[in-house]
Amino acid sequence: MTFFGNVPIIERFDVPEGFLPEQNTRTEVFDFIVEEVKNNIQKVSPENNQTTYGKFNKWAGFTLLAKMYLNAEVYTGESMWEECISACDSVINSGAGYELESNQKNVFITDNQNSAEIIFALPFESKYVTAWNAFDIHMQTLQPANQKTYNLEYSPWGGICAVPQFIETFDPDDSRYLDNYIKGQQYASNGDSLYCTLGELAGEPLAYINELPGVDDSQEIHGFRLGKFEIEMGATNRLSNDWPLFRYADILLMKAESLLRLGFEDEAATIVTQVRSRNFPGQPEKAEVTGADLLQGSAYEYGLDNHLNSTYEGGADIQYGAFLDILGREFCQEGRRRSDMIRFGAFTTKSWLSHSPNGDHRVLFPIPEPELQKNPNLTQNPGY
Repeated sequence: MTFFGNVPIIERFDVPEGFLPEQNTRTEVFDFIVEEVKNNIQKVSPENNQTTYGKFNKWAGFTLLAKMYLNAEVYTGESMWEECISACDSVINSGAGYELESNQKNVFITDNQNSAEIIFALPFESKYVTAWNAFDIHMQTLQPANQKTYNLEYSPWGGICAVPQFIETFDPDDSRYLDNYIKGQQYASNGDSLYCTLGELAGEPLAYINELPGVDDSQEIHGFRLGKFEIEMGATNRLSNDWPLFRYADILLMKAESLLRLGFEDEAATIVTQVRSRNFPGQPEKAEVTGADLLQGSAYEYGLDNHLNSTYEGGADIQYGAFLDILGREFCQEGRRRSDMIRFGAFTTKSWLSHSPNGDHRVLFPIPEPELQKNPNLTQNPGY
């Protein structure tokens, strides 16, 4: 529903030969999912322990419901902020033991299965999952020389890095800036300096900088590398961190966003400050956010920023853009930025790095041509 919108709803397996499903509207799909969750949420365990870890318990169900309500206006055109708050409160008041980790990094360590912040995780263990690309973010973001940093079994191939415009929105004292990105001079596990091995800078020190000329013109040093998930010493091409799909910080910030959009910015700010307090140990004044702060636009300097083009669009015109920045810094590298940008109206209106907006219809993907050819009941999404 998020990617394609108008997908068919199929409720039975015993269909006749040659069956071709009818296409449902995105609103119908939304209503179907919500009702399925609500009708089954009392049938799953309320326990939060190792017997329910990696499975949908009652509180994971309420978290999924909250996420549906949070994006209801995108999915159906009708907002459901009060319903989102109610679903979040069900988790907050559950007594199931969910709480913020004192250090966000604890959610993403290799052995993170005991984190009190995780509501629903995708359990992962490299010795059981052997596909090459199963969970290989370290291979995709580190440069080859970093093999010696972590004594990896295989040499990384590099490439993925942070967008400098986003990095510049961080306070340099923010623990998430310090902990979640690999930056500066790189070293082997024995302390030796590492050097570039590819491109024009081969032989020069491997020192990651917050600059990126563009995806089509960059060297090994360009861009901070992604390090939110701990990279285990001696790791294979697969990491063994569980993926925290739902976590308690998300519950708190979904409630805060809903309160903000309903006009209760001061109450929202109290929750945001609670989440941020762990990011500035010993500096509570930097963690504090006011309601007035949340009503501001984004500090992200949107616009093209590469070796071919440089434009300035800014983010002051994004309603509640400051809150979008808060979500970006808290949930970076967790695979949700696109959905957040769509909800705040920025995904199809703003430029960044080498990306320019290219039509409001991009909030949905095109239905693949093979699917259209197989089923004449399907109609392509608008704009494609």
